[in-house]
Amino acid sequence: MGLDFNSLVLLAQGAGFTDSDAQVAAAIALAESGGNPAAVGDQNLAPSNGPSIGLWQINIGARANPQYASQNLYDPQSNAAAAYAIYQAQGFGAWSTFTSGRYQAFLQAPAPLTIDASTGQVVTDVTPTPAMTVGQISTGQILLLTAAGAALYFLANALADF
Repeated sequence: MGLDFNSLVLLAQGAGFTDSDAQVAAAIALAESGGNPAAVGDQNLAPSNGPSIGLWQINIGARANPQYASQNLYDPQSNAAAAYAIYQAQGFGAWSTFTSGRYQAFLQAPAPLTIDASTGQVVTDVTPTPAMTVGQISTGQILLLTAAGAALYFLANALADF
């Protein structure tokens, strides 16, 4: 069974990716391997341009990253560490699923935060959001929601400074 987006984000953060880069890295891993740590690709390109191993499909071919050939790239943390080192040297452009944009299908929006007005702490919001159709939303409502969202953003930033 493969790892999910949130597990991959945590793994990427543990390897050194910043929060936003960890989300991109997780999406790349899903696009590359489906979250399967045992994935092996590019076998037909070996030994010069393959194979590619693990979550981030680390290419250990002679023309790619042979320095990782002796590492256990089936281990998720080792694969994440190799991915981070490659990212530091080459950026996300080292992965074809990034340059093609395929990774974008695997990005997930972060869950919205609810702030308790009395404490300023993040709380879990269990209130269901009512469904609305596009025809039910007016321009005035959109402007009001945008202004409210901006106010909450600035409030959260101000509270974070305390």
